[in-house]
Amino acid sequence: MLNEALRLVRVFHDLNKTQTADRVGLSKSYITELERGDKKVTMEVLEKYAGGFSIPLSSLMFFAEQAANPSPTEKTRSFVAGKALKMLDWIATVTAERDGHEHA
Repeated sequence: MLNEALRLVRVFHDLNKTQTADRVGLSKSYITELERGDKKVTMEVLEKYAGGFSIPLSSLMFFAEQAANPSPTEKTRSFVAGKALKMLDWIATVTAERDGHEHA
């Protein structure tokens, strides 16, 4: 789920993968692998996103921590967060289609 959250940070800022790579100091191919879930999101990656997008590291860490040790309550929160991410993705898709952009 953290990989999807990083993708949505990029989409929210209306950036393509190359622009995101430049902003966070990673390669475009690494961004692609992160978003697909092929690469594990590390503390270093979280720090780069936090700095590049001016997001508190604590906010990104909260998601990472909850994903690592889910209690029954956290499993419920994760379920709800997953639904919220899907809704945000749908909004991003609809907005991109309306504005004539390709949803990546």
